[in-house]
Amino acid sequence: MKTHTQHLPKCKDCAIRSTALFGELETKHLDDARALRSAQVTFEAGEHLYHEGDIPTKAYTLHQGWVILFKNLRSGDRQILRFALPGDFLCYKVGYHNVMDHSAIAVSDVTLCAFPLDRFRDVIGQLPELAFAISSITETATQRCHSSLTTIASHPAEAKVAFLLLSLFIREMTLRTGEMCIPFPITQEDIADALGLTSIHVNRVFQSLRKQGLIECKNRCLWIPNKTALAKVAKIPLNELEEIMIGTAAPHC
Repeated sequence: MKTHTQHLPKCKDCAIRSTALFGELETKHLDDARALRSAQVTFEAGEHLYHEGDIPTKAYTLHQGWVILFKNLRSGDRQILRFALPGDFLCYKVGYHNVMDHSAIAVSDVTLCAFPLDRFRDVIGQLPELAFAISSITETATQRCHSSLTTIASHPAEAKVAFLLLSLFIREMTLRTGEMCIPFPITQEDIADALGLTSIHVNRVFQSLRKQGLIECKNRCLWIPNKTALAKVAKIPLNELEEIMIGTAAPHC
C-alpha cells in the first residue's frame, strides 16, 4: 500500500462523483466533505485492503480499479459477497460493533480516497446532508445485493452468469461513455465463488454465451454487443436492471 497526502484531486471535478458518496451532496457542501479526506491510497492487484476481524480506522471511496469483498468459509471455500467498482463506499461501520465481518482484496491496481472514521463520524452531526448521502449509497448497494441474491437463488447457471456480467458491465460503462468495452480483471474462478458454481461450469456458460454472440471477453476486457438480448438470458428486463445498478430504482420497504 502507498499513501499520498498532497495535491489530492478536487471532489467537484472527480470523474466518479456521480456514482460515489459525494454525488449526493450539493456543491456548496463539497469543501466541507473534502476536508474529511486525509489521503489517497493505492494497492496493487493481490493486496488486501483489510481482513475479516480487523477494526477499521478509515472508510474508503473506491476511486479506480476493482475490489472483491469475500468471506472464507469453515469448509475452506471462499464466498464472494460482491465486486466493488469505482464509486463504492467501503469499510464504514455504523454503531459500536465495528469489527469487519469480511475481507477485501484488490483484483486490479486500485486507488481509494481515505476518510479517518473518527473525524467522519464527528462531522456527520454537523452536516446532516452527509448522513443522507451515506443512507442513499447504502440503499443502492443493498438493492444490488438483494437483486443478485434473488438471481443466484432461483435461476439456472446461464442466467446467473449473464446477470453478473451484465450488472458489472452496466455499472462500469456509466463511467466510460463512448468506450467499446470495460476492464474485466476478475477470473472465472472469482465468478464461480460469487455464484456458487464450479469454475468448469462457469467456463461452459462463457463458451455458450460467446457462441451466441452475447459476450466478447478477451485480454481482460468485456464487451456486451446486445444488452437487451443478454438481459433476456439473465431473466430480467434491461431497464429494471439498469435502474438497480445505476442507483435510480425506487427504494423498497
